[in-house]
Amino acid sequence: MAYFLEYLIPAENGGAEVPLDDANDGFTIPVSETAERVVHLDTLPARSRIAAGTLEDARTEAEQLLLHSKADAGELFEDPSDSLDAGAGRRVGSFREGDGWSED
Repeated sequence: MAYFLEYLIPAENGGAEVPLDDANDGFTIPVSETAERVVHLDTLPARSRIAAGTLEDARTEAEQLLLHSKADAGELFEDPSDSLDAGAGRRVGSFREGDGWSED
């Protein structure tokens, strides 16, 4: 079974400015060189694959991933389609540092 952890990483140095440039999708353009709309992000979303054979092993690995990141919470998904799309699969638990796991 494929497991994925979704979490938000706090942006450093007050956040990040990201241009919204649909015309050049897939290209990297410095913010100072684009006339496109710019949004400010305080957090960056992430979805990481967790290599585990059981739900308990996935939870252990997810906790370790969060421990070594700047995030303090995440949601664990069981996803047989092995997708990197946010929210894909069935949510099987939520973790918050200090509170532990909650069942869904």
